[in-house]
Amino acid sequence: IWFFNLFFVFIPGCFPSCLITGPVASCASKKLRSVPPLPRNITHLYLEMNYISEINSTSLTGLEELQELDLGRQRVPLVIRNEAFSGQRRLKRLILGFNVGLQLEPLAFEGLSGLCDLHLDYCSLNDSILSGPYLEPLSALETLDLFGNQIMKLQPSLFFANMTELKVLNLKLNKIGKICESDLIGFRGKRFTVLNMNSVRLKKMSNYSFDWQKCGNPFRGMSFETLDLSYTGLSVGQIQHFFTAIKGTNITHLKLSGHIGKGFSFNNLPDPDHRTFEGLKSSSVFSLDLSQNRIFALQQGVFSPLRDAVTIDVSQNRLNQIHRGAFNGLHGHLKMLNLSHNLLGEVYSHTFVSLANLRVLDLSHNHIGVLGFGSFSGLSHLEALNLAGNSLRDLGFPATLPSLNYITLNDNKLTSVRTFAWFAVNIVHLDIRGNRLTNLEDVYSLVTQMKPLQRLLYGGNSIRWCTPGGQVGLNKLELLDLHSSSLQTVWALGTCLDLFDNLGNVTKMNLSSNGLRSLPQGVFKGLTSLVELDLSSNTLTHLQSDVFPQSVKVLHLASNFIASPDPASFGSLRFLDLGMNRFHCDSNLRSFLTWLNRTEVTLSSPAQELRCEFPLRFQNVPLLDYQASWLRKE
Repeated sequence: IWFFNLFFVFIPGCFPSCLITGPVASCASKKLRSVPPLPRNITHLYLEMNYISEINSTSLTGLEELQELDLGRQRVPLVIRNEAFSGQRRLKRLILGFNVGLQLEPLAFEGLSGLCDLHLDYCSLNDSILSGPYLEPLSALETLDLFGNQIMKLQPSLFFANMTELKVLNLKLNKIGKICESDLIGFRGKRFTVLNMNSVRLKKMSNYSFDWQKCGNPFRGMSFETLDLSYTGLSVGQIQHFFTAIKGTNITHLKLSGHIGKGFSFNNLPDPDHRTFEGLKSSSVFSLDLSQNRIFALQQGVFSPLRDAVTIDVSQNRLNQIHRGAFNGLHGHLKMLNLSHNLLGEVYSHTFVSLANLRVLDLSHNHIGVLGFGSFSGLSHLEALNLAGNSLRDLGFPATLPSLNYITLNDNKLTSVRTFAWFAVNIVHLDIRGNRLTNLEDVYSLVTQMKPLQRLLYGGNSIRWCTPGGQVGLNKLELLDLHSSSLQTVWALGTCLDLFDNLGNVTKMNLSSNGLRSLPQGVFKGLTSLVELDLSSNTLTHLQSDVFPQSVKVLHLASNFIASPDPASFGSLRFLDLGMNRFHCDSNLRSFLTWLNRTEVTLSSPAQELRCEFPLRFQNVPLLDYQASWLRKE
């Protein structure tokens, strides 16, 4: 039965087998014990989580158009017989993953000469999957996923030389004890896009008596775009030996997470030093990822062998010290440095002095409480600086950063912005949300003094007063975030009512969660370019008809107390959010309800979801139901 190109196929019995949508058959979790009868045009067949125990040469008869087949996670042991896929010349992707105890006969994959992706993850497979004949027919294979198997010896057969398209190999969480040159001859000549050896515990290579010279270079004749050697169990000294062994191997991105480093307050394990990466000197490493280790100190010249490194990530370590000269050798080529989520407490003038070409520096979520005089010296090309989540009370007197245009300082303890304009004269984006600033005068001074500033995120500060020294001067501000800034308190005192008068370039403004009970007359008159305004989570009870500039197209008023909104306030809008507004359902609401039924404005919450809050007898009644009731009465 065809119905909008969708029909069901039933197996004789009491339950439907598959949902067919065009050439796609979804048969997952249907308690199937064999491949069901299906239309011949099926190209994508999903049979995961069934009870299929065997695939043989007749199982897929009539399905010669298949391009993708998923047989993963069968709930019974699965056997793939010889030539089970002999008719599947078009099959590109085969998923057999999470079939614990999977049995493959030697010619199981015969006929799959066009297969590109093979997933055999978590199938209890042993060394023979690579050393035996199973994969030989797969001459077009590009991706091989062997995650979580029982491979103990990595000895690929020589026929892998014929798999010229093999680019991605996942060996994560296998039990390979060592990898040596004589073992990996079958991979020689490979240009891997990804080789994932994460959590492959190289126990034999971790032995102090291991003969590195005899082992040779396991990666001889290979190159890697991404090589993941995380959690291999190798110590810093053994890693140094390993890199020496693979000297000259091209590695674009190297990931090395795990247990490297001595950690905080321990001395029994060393941190990496200038010798650790010496073997990578000629490997053209573009990106080094040392995140999620236990490095406590960056030693002098630790990265100096990395002559081509553009990105280094040492985030999520125990980093507390950066020795003088730690970044020697990176001058002129390192552009991105991530030191976030560590234990750094201060920044000195010499800390980054050798990183003249650095563009992005992430120091977020440390414990930085002070910036030493002249800190960040040498970073003349730095464009983005992230200091969020630290303990800074003020900026002090860091070096001027003429190229800096993006800085985040949210979630610190800042009480003053006095030196901001001097420190970063060309800032375009400034985020100082969630600090301890108390005077709204900061907005006047920042916008006036920092001429290029386009985005100011100031919300979440505990504003107590406003003592402006004058009007906002000429500026380029386009976005202003003043959420949770106690504007009701400030404006109730009659201060800072001219805050927005000269912000004619602002297109987006956030004034949510300010406890606003009303909007002062003319407070938005200077916002001639404003397009989006967020006034959600306030306590507004009414809106003047002319309070918003005609330029406003998007208005957020969710979670307010606007009892009877005046449709005249919404004349210029294209989008309106009134979700969770507390409407008062009486005769004063009629004009709004009439507008609601006729408007072409897009509502974030459908009209059917808007409900009465007051009076009590109408509480939680949908507005449209309330309208229908008084229309019936009339």
